[in-house]
Formats: sequence, C-alpha cells, structure tokens
Amino acid sequence: MAKRSFGVSTRLYGSQRLQRAHLLDIAAHGFEAVEVVAARTHIDFHNDSAIADLQQWLAEAGLDLHNVTVPAPAPGEETAQALFIARRIPVKALIVQATTPRETAKAVEKLAALAQPLGVTIAIDSASMTPIGSVAHFVETGVDADIGVCLDMAGAAKNSDLVDAIETVAEHLKAVHVPLDGAAGGIDWPSVLTTIQKVGYDGALMFDGLARGATKETLARATAAREKMERWLTST
Repeated sequence: MAKRSFGVSTRLYGSQRLQRAHLLDIAAHGFEAVEVVAARTHIDFHNDSAIADLQQWLAEAGLDLHNVTVPAPAPGEETAQALFIARRIPVKALIVQATTPRETAKAVEKLAALAQPLGVTIAIDSASMTPIGSVAHFVETGVDADIGVCLDMAGAAKNSDLVDAIETVAEHLKAVHVPLDGAAGGIDWPSVLTTIQKVGYDGALMFDGLARGATKETLARATAAREKMERWLTST
C-alpha cells in the first residue's frame, strides 16, 4: 500500500501575505503537500512573478501543490484567474464554493472547460452545499461537466455520519479537508481512515483551518494528529 500523503492549507496563515518561510515551516513539520488559498491578500495570483516565487518556494520546501482553493463565492473571472497558477505549477484540484445550484452549474461548466487542458479537476467544497447527498447529486446530475467533491470532514461530521458521507461521495472524491488539529469531536478516526482507503481515494489528506494561537503551535498539533493517523493507517 502506497504511503498516504498529508498536507496543510495555507489558510493556516489567514490573510497574511504568503511567504517562503510559511512553506518551509509546513515542510519542516513533516508534511508533503500544500493547498494554496487563492485570495489576493494572500497571494497575488494575477501576477506571474508571484507565481514564479511560489513555484521556487515549493521546490525549496519539497512540497507538492495538491489543491488551490477559492475561499468564497467570487466573480467567475476571478475564480478562473486562480487557474493561472496551474499554467506554471501542477495542481490536482481547484476547489470552489457553491452558491445556488443554477449559478454554480453555470460557473463550474465554464471553469471545467478551462481546467481540463491544464489537468485540473474542479471540486465543489462540501462545506458550501449541504447535506452531503445534495453535493453528490449535483456533481452527478446537476452539471454538464466532469467535476468532483472536496469533502470537508469537520462539516460532514456535524451533519451526518462521516463514514456514510465518505461513501456517498466516494466516486467523486478529489480532495479532503481534515480539521486542522485532527480533533473534531466524535470522529472515529480509525473507521474514517479505513473508509478513505476502501473507497480508493489516493490524494492528500489536507489539514485545513485557521490557527488557534501561534501558527507553530497549531502546526505542532496537526503534526501530532497526522502521526496518530499514520499509525492507524499502518495498522489497517
């Protein structure tokens, strides 16, 4: 069984400008992948020089850019511009927020056409469309494009059984957000991780959220959670 990859979203750093030191710190805590938040206050993804810097920083840190996420419903042109990153750096998924089904379908169909030549899959953030069955139904029948789902584990655990949620979106699963400290109440992590393996999701498990206290302390908690998950995975 291939080793599971774990990553951290740069949402950890809030609205700060993304810096080389942030990525080096994530890598120093043993993570292999990263998700970049496409917010202009965080990274100027309209600027080719900023994308070139990001590419260099990722290489120095030894991190894969797994996802780019657009943090809020944004104008179509702005969301499409986030794909500019993927013209230079390989990206697996562009995660977008849903609004109304009709507006979301129209937007993601346009995005999918732009993303496909770049090898990027558009994924709907499950936190923006509930219940989880609605997300699965939307990607299956509500849009004329091949898109997927980013499963927000914290939200899914609040609204349903997380194992059931994973199985509901299994064939559409393109990205997974894990609570930043891995400590969302009531989650049976061994069962959840076993199910993730069973449904065939082979992407990164991405720790996502804002820091509670100092970022290094939050990263340390995420590291401890990851190490527990790695032990559970090797015991299955």
